[in-house]
Amino acid sequence: MKTIRLLGVWICLLLGLAIANLALRTPAPLPANAPADQFSAGRAMADVRAIGRKPHPIGSAEIVRVRDHLLTRISGLGLEVLVRPGEGVRDAAKGSRAVSVGAVQNIVATLPGTDRDAPAVLVMSHYDTVHNSPGAADDSAGVAAALEIARALKAGPPLARDVIFLFTDGEEPGLLGAEAFFARDPLRQHVGVVINMEARGDAGRAAMFQTGTESGELIRLYAGAAHQPTANSLAAAVYQRMPNDTDFTHALRAGLPGLNFAFIDDQLAYHTPLATPEHLNQGSLQNLGDQALPTVRALAAGAALPARSPDVIYSDVLALGLVAYPVNVGWAILAVAGLLIVFTDYRALRGRAVTVVEILRGIAGFLLLASAAVLALHLAGRLIGIADQQRYYTVLGQFNALLPGAGILLIGVCLSVLVLQARGTGRIWVSVIAAMAGGACSLVGGFDPVGLGMAGAVIVLAWLSLGKGVGVFGAWLGALLVVLALAVATQALLPGGSVMLAWPLLAASLVAAFVTAVGGTRDRRVAWALTAVVCLVAILVVAQLGAWGAWTFAGVGLMEPAVLAVFAVLAAPALLPLAFDFAAYRWAPVFAAVAGAAGAGLLLYAGVADGGPGRPRLAEASHLADLSTGAAWRVSPLPRLDPWSKVVLSDSDKTPVRKAYPPLYREPVWMAPTAVLPVDRPVLTIDRAGDRLLIRAVPSLGAELLTLRLRPSLALGEPRLNGRPIALPTMAGQWSSLSYHAPDPNGVTLSFTAAAAGKVEVAVIEIRDGWPRGSSAIPAKPPELMGSGYSDKTIVLDRGALAWGKAEPVESD
Repeated sequence: MKTIRLLGVWICLLLGLAIANLALRTPAPLPANAPADQFSAGRAMADVRAIGRKPHPIGSAEIVRVRDHLLTRISGLGLEVLVRPGEGVRDAAKGSRAVSVGAVQNIVATLPGTDRDAPAVLVMSHYDTVHNSPGAADDSAGVAAALEIARALKAGPPLARDVIFLFTDGEEPGLLGAEAFFARDPLRQHVGVVINMEARGDAGRAAMFQTGTESGELIRLYAGAAHQPTANSLAAAVYQRMPNDTDFTHALRAGLPGLNFAFIDDQLAYHTPLATPEHLNQGSLQNLGDQALPTVRALAAGAALPARSPDVIYSDVLALGLVAYPVNVGWAILAVAGLLIVFTDYRALRGRAVTVVEILRGIAGFLLLASAAVLALHLAGRLIGIADQQRYYTVLGQFNALLPGAGILLIGVCLSVLVLQARGTGRIWVSVIAAMAGGACSLVGGFDPVGLGMAGAVIVLAWLSLGKGVGVFGAWLGALLVVLALAVATQALLPGGSVMLAWPLLAASLVAAFVTAVGGTRDRRVAWALTAVVCLVAILVVAQLGAWGAWTFAGVGLMEPAVLAVFAVLAAPALLPLAFDFAAYRWAPVFAAVAGAAGAGLLLYAGVADGGPGRPRLAEASHLADLSTGAAWRVSPLPRLDPWSKVVLSDSDKTPVRKAYPPLYREPVWMAPTAVLPVDRPVLTIDRAGDRLLIRAVPSLGAELLTLRLRPSLALGEPRLNGRPIALPTMAGQWSSLSYHAPDPNGVTLSFTAAAAGKVEVAVIEIRDGWPRGSSAIPAKPPELMGSGYSDKTIVLDRGALAWGKAEPVESD
């Protein structure tokens, strides 16, 4: 018994995290000979391999091949198919003067239902990629899953309603295909519900991470239909408040209900050359289909689509099933937990196992634990220093060390605080360490109010909670009361988020009430039963929070590792009695310190380790031809040059230097002169017709992207693109930008209403695939590097200007 009590916290942590890891594993992919009505990743991979051979951004020659493949496959499935050309627009963000437009070619395939007038189920994915990624996951996996879903549905009984498969074009440069469909395509009126499939990595379980409002009935249908669902209402509630967008965003703006799926592990492959069919985890594809196919089938076979109904609180339980309940039930769960805590409090006070002062110090001690955990991980994030995309991907390559490092550091810090709390020592040392950590947060990366604030909180709470030992019930009740207060606040302000607090709180409060109800005992069998109950609940709580925490850390942990501290804080009430048994052990401080040091060591490794063939770093080098000056450059916008980029940029034996090159590069980039080579010139004309300013650009053959940047001497009004009104803000002396993807070979025309006198400077920029003809040999990238952005592209820049009336000079921005 003594050994169990001393090691119990470690055993429960290890078993709980092991179960969490099992819950996060993807299922085995079904082979190509699986039953016809089931989803088979083996069958879907044939399409992933065909689509994800090479990068195929909008407007590229390669996307034409992908489009032809899709049309052939859809026709072979016997579906009704149409190519729906249109023009998608991404309006300027608030405070921005940059608009993205694209000539998109959406593909629409329809599996007819028995009632062609009933609202249809729309299954959506996008078939374009970014420029330097073959996109086997993002979003070839979604496209292939949609084709496999169509095949499986067609192999089954007739459906009650149409299922429309929408393959959007131009998602990557701004959700252009989805905007064109949901804003202007008449077929949108036939849609009743949307299922979107995405990816932000190429491994991990697929999660349903976003839904619309009033989706209670839809969530219940998903819970009953999906196989091994992964979802929770906190993720959906938080995602609604984040700036991230997918094609599903436009479905929501159109007022449509739906579900958004994605897998997000191994993000080093996200938007990089690593995203090949061979690199894709086929279990992730299987898990995506296992959730989406039965959900689509249930929606399409039902007599009616789920009605709009109040939102519910929901979460999967270790991917075994989904629990969903109304918001009122969430309040009931908290009420039960509150009554159990009151009962525990009453019994402990009556039995003199605790005093009111001890409970108050327990509250301060639990807040100290939370503040110390946040401060430690926040400092780790500051030291790792993700200040730009290049650094982000370098650290991302060490994710397998980063996550366990953060978790082990967290365990060490939390156990250290609990040991000090139990022994009533360490005020001065904790204050000194906190002050040093808070100062260090500002020494790296500049003034940091979060780090300084957390350091101040740790110092104050250390003096409130330490200095005298607190018994297990004082610490336990203090922790339960803090989490109860947080859960009530979350339930009131963000009901969907309460699931992550309410479940661990209810479990811990049940154990606390059970322990106090039984009371002290000398019966070994009862003591063993109590220990077993405490350990079992602790294991289950750690497992569920571990699964939630790992998925959350994959989403936002690199930018703020302290998010993991939330899950440690929520697990603490269930682990507290075991942790206090551990704290009584003589060498407990040493073990806790060793854990903290081991976690810090893993984080240090993640921060300094370099890339390799399996985890390459970003590299980018392009050719820039400035036709207005007759100069040519090799450029890299990345902040740091690797040896390969240095060799490529030093083509003319000139050392690369960092400088701005407006209007193309407003911030400094690496540039070195290179040989001037013949490139095709886009046609740029600037003219006046009445009170309208006309800016026209005709792209050269093979241009994937055409950008117009203009700087007028006065604000221009009534902007139009090819005669259609467009929201393109302008400001005197400031640059505005219009990027047109897959531009019409006949050209694009911007027009504005302008005053009788003025001046405008215009730059036209083209992006083309590959280096220009005649370039010196470009060395192959070493295995530890991968191209990003517009690497290995040709950028062509030309300029023009027009003054009319008595124009004032254009002031520089």
